[in-house]
Amino acid sequence: MRYFILITSVLMVFAACNSSQKPASESDILLAQIDSLEAVLFAESEAPADANAGMKLIRSYAKYYQTNKSDSAAVDMLFKAGEVSMGIGQGNMAVKYFKTVTEDHEEYSKAAEALFLIGFCEETINRDTANARFYYEKFLEAYPNHKLAEDARFSIQNMSLSDEELIRMFEEKLKTES
Repeated sequence: MRYFILITSVLMVFAACNSSQKPASESDILLAQIDSLEAVLFAESEAPADANAGMKLIRSYAKYYQTNKSDSAAVDMLFKAGEVSMGIGQGNMAVKYFKTVTEDHEEYSKAAEALFLIGFCEETINRDTANARFYYEKFLEAYPNHKLAEDARFSIQNMSLSDEELIRMFEEKLKTES
């Protein structure tokens, strides 16, 4: 009988310890899901991006942002949603996320890069040179000395050139520098 009471007491203590654990919050679950999806998507850097895994990751980033706007990591998640959208060729989606970063979070450390990337997405993915020019010029007006300013100027000057014309231009430049 003594052993029964002792075993019952021990089991009750373990049960009490286990019941005091808090269930995982929605944010914790989302972060775990994001970690898992990032591991899958970024496992092979040379392999083409898996569009399905990319879309799941983008949705998870966006949901994290929506449910945790006051969290400092939330804007990072939104920026990453834009990057992954670019990586899987979803230019309009990337532009949407980068616009939210630039318009709602001007103080964010990557706000300038987000504005540049809007122009880049418009130029390279959406093939909309008018919008690309608009956003590159907006970027240059706001951040004329940024490390990406020369890239923006180059894109504005050369976006009307075909890939072959760009290659010829670079080859000629290499010849003159040699």
